[in-house]
Amino acid sequence: MQGKKPLRSREERTHNLVSIEPYDNTSDAYRKEQPKRAETGFGFYLSIAIITFVTILFFSLYELVVETWVRFK
Repeated sequence: MQGKKPLRSREERTHNLVSIEPYDNTSDAYRKEQPKRAETGFGFYLSIAIITFVTILFFSLYELVVETWVRFK
């Protein structure tokens, strides 16, 4: 153990967890982030289908009521 000299710098040490190369994030600091496009989910399509179905149902019921009223009148 006495034959070994103490290591002087981080580069000479083994098993470093942090890399020695400096990380420069200044190049990305002033770049505007691109907004992510929202994905249209299944719920949107289901809502459109339900609204369409309810609209057709109400118009059908309305026509049925009007035809029945015209016949009895």
